[in-house]
Amino acid sequence: MDWVNAGLRALARSGFTALKADVLAKSLGVSRGSFYWHFADVGAFHAAVLQRWREVALENIVAEIEGTPGDHLQALLRRGFAARLNLESAVRAWAFADQKVRAAVDSVDAERVRYLKHLLVEAGVDPDIAESRSWLIIWAYLGRSLSPRRTKEEEVQAIVDDLSRLMRLRGGKQP
Repeated sequence: MDWVNAGLRALARSGFTALKADVLAKSLGVSRGSFYWHFADVGAFHAAVLQRWREVALENIVAEIEGTPGDHLQALLRRGFAARLNLESAVRAWAFADQKVRAAVDSVDAERVRYLKHLLVEAGVDPDIAESRSWLIIWAYLGRSLSPRRTKEEEVQAIVDDLSRLMRLRGGKQP
């Protein structure tokens, strides 16, 4: 797990070109041979990094939100828009260069849409429009990931409140 977590840190900090055994071994204070003790090859390492990213970027968040009392949509939006998104940006940049990474990103996005759609329908949004609104939330989140600007706490809350209200609109009226 140390190799995978070191890979995630390197990816978030320096991009996918930093996922090299020599560089990571040095950061971990171990020999390069240790890499091959843990992974059959670089492809296996990349697969483990992507699986851990999926856990961090999707599975752990859904579990956290589901364990939170109150408005799950609001909690998810707040968590997503307040987060540092270096890792998200790095994985998506990597997806442009590697088809396997692209498939992992597409899979995570599909799961995110399913979960958001569930939350929106639960909040009273018509199922026929909940999926397109889910994509709008994801695209806003991804746009946020491209900004190097640090967002103040009160700005995040205003954005989350507005987005939450917009996503819950039914036929031009608040629920």
